[in-house]
Amino acid sequence: MKNKDILTTVVRVKGSDTHKVVPVKSTGPIDKSLWLECSKCIGRIYVGGQISKGDIICKNILNTGVDIVCTRSIINY
Repeated sequence: MKNKDILTTVVRVKGSDTHKVVPVKSTGPIDKSLWLECSKCIGRIYVGGQISKGDIICKNILNTGVDIVCTRSIINY
């Protein structure tokens, strides 16, 4: 049984009229036993209305050595 996988979820966006959330994923596999704690941590994060694909949302989440990055760009005009 595989104990690690890429974590994908969403982060809330502040300051955007068109988007409420933006998709994010981990840059590497995270042990599945840490997914709940990671989700709690990510749930407290808000990003600004201007964000680009690949921007780091959370660096070294829970000291795993893995970053959480944005997978979609949001540009407000």
